[in-house]
Amino acid sequence: MSSPLRIGVLAEARYLAQSQPTGLIVKLKEQGQDVTVIDPQQSFYTMGDDQWCATFDVLVGRGRSWGLLGLLAWAERSGKLTINRQAAISAVHNKAAMSIALAGSGIPVPQTYFGNIAYLAQHIPAEAYPIILKPIFGDNSRGLLVVSSPAEMANTDWPEPVALAQRYFQTDGYDLKLYGIGDDIWAVRKQSPFNQPVAGGENKDGLAELTPELEDLGRRCGRLFGLDLFGVDCIETADGVLVIEINDYPNYTNVPDANTRLADFVVRKTQEGNAQ
Repeated sequence: MSSPLRIGVLAEARYLAQSQPTGLIVKLKEQGQDVTVIDPQQSFYTMGDDQWCATFDVLVGRGRSWGLLGLLAWAERSGKLTINRQAAISAVHNKAAMSIALAGSGIPVPQTYFGNIAYLAQHIPAEAYPIILKPIFGDNSRGLLVVSSPAEMANTDWPEPVALAQRYFQTDGYDLKLYGIGDDIWAVRKQSPFNQPVAGGENKDGLAELTPELEDLGRRCGRLFGLDLFGVDCIETADGVLVIEINDYPNYTNVPDANTRLADFVVRKTQEGNAQ
């Protein structure tokens, strides 16, 4: 029997109360792996001393804090395998950089603008409204604001020097999410935080049909940013499916056997890395 893998899970405290990475941790331990959980915001390290990561075969990151990103970069500099890579998380954490990459790659996205609120109010065409404003480093839908006109935009007290401004679409109350673990993709519908479902209408929450087009779209998004574990937030419009944004390591809500699939992926990727 092979020795257990030594797996470090870097996770902010807020995520340890969620289904991920808790589900991954439980499944890895059930498989006999040696798992250590590290809260990067409750730790102390001495620069130049790599002992904190020296024994790990792989480090899995769940979160976007500066502490977590710093430790991932440190581990990678020490030659450690990480899931996801620090640069991949950073690329989607910065929503401006993410939007630039999406728009430049040919992936279908809503029309998006970037700039100071006053200039956005002056230059975004009136017919493009409503617009949803997003902070550059927003997370978990925090800081989002829908404005319905140039005048409302101009009078918005935005707390940052610039914002992303994206065309906002009224939907049937459900968003489409594409969840990725490596090249494996699942489609899930989830109630939107902004559009309420029609009263008495069909409940669409749960696993959705994965068409070849959606599977290809999910893979393209993951590969664009170099992500192993990711979610793609989409909306379904009359013009087709549009990608809103990409998230690193989501909760994989309604993905069948998500914990097992995640654990198997981490083990397989680590074993492949060790074999090189």
